[in-house]
Amino acid sequence: MGLLDFFLGKGEKKYKCPVCKKAYVTLDMERCPSCGTHIDSMFVKKCPQCGEPNELKAKRCKKCNFDFEVYEIHRTKYKCPRCGYEMDSLMTRCPACGVKFL
Repeated sequence: MGLLDFFLGKGEKKYKCPVCKKAYVTLDMERCPSCGTHIDSMFVKKCPQCGEPNELKAKRCKKCNFDFEVYEIHRTKYKCPRCGYEMDSLMTRCPACGVKFL
């Protein structure tokens, strides 16, 4: 399974909710069972062209129409400074520990 499949909700790994920090969530869930926050709203990806935050599942930027699928092929990976989790450079929050990058 590739990183894109994981971030699109096809992964089974559980992460602590970055909002309430009480429950564990998977990216294929709709809401956090503890606080009720939509999973899609917890994690966003930032457009590398215009900086606009977009939904995690977005295929194109809602502001400048940048194609995330083409970018996915050439993406850069970063490691979270807190937990070391390797992730896509478009992430604005670590899905493992919840630290914000903005």
